[in-house]
Amino acid sequence: MAKNQLLLVLLVVAASFTASYAARNKISSTRATPTVYEMLANYNFPPGILPEGVQNYTLNADGSFDVFLPSACEIDVSSFKLQYESTIHGSIKNMVIDELQGVSVNVAVTRVGITGVDRDGDDLKFDAGVISKSFPVGTFAVSPYCS
Repeated sequence: MAKNQLLLVLLVVAASFTASYAARNKISSTRATPTVYEMLANYNFPPGILPEGVQNYTLNADGSFDVFLPSACEIDVSSFKLQYESTIHGSIKNMVIDELQGVSVNVAVTRVGITGVDRDGDDLKFDAGVISKSFPVGTFAVSPYCS
């Protein structure tokens, strides 16, 4: 009798482990990785600060990131032309992107790297060396297509 009870307890324990494992795997296999645009929203940035067509990205626990585009491209923002290299590096935290590499803007006759983006309420401030320019967040509500 004790042998049957022990066997029953082992079967119940095994079944609960199996059910728990299956439930965890089902949740993780159906949970999609957020897109880079959804990830930007998690840090209070609009999707349009990146062009349409990002192929992949990595985001590390320390906030450092890499974003991969199919090729270098250019977009128009107001009267400015932003250039994106095929790989963009930086660091992100809530409402701040810094250590940015791979994004630049044409200023007069020269190209200046954008080193950071800060969100201040309804404005985004882009830093490019000693120059900074603010735009309404709504300017970047939709990701533009590269030209």
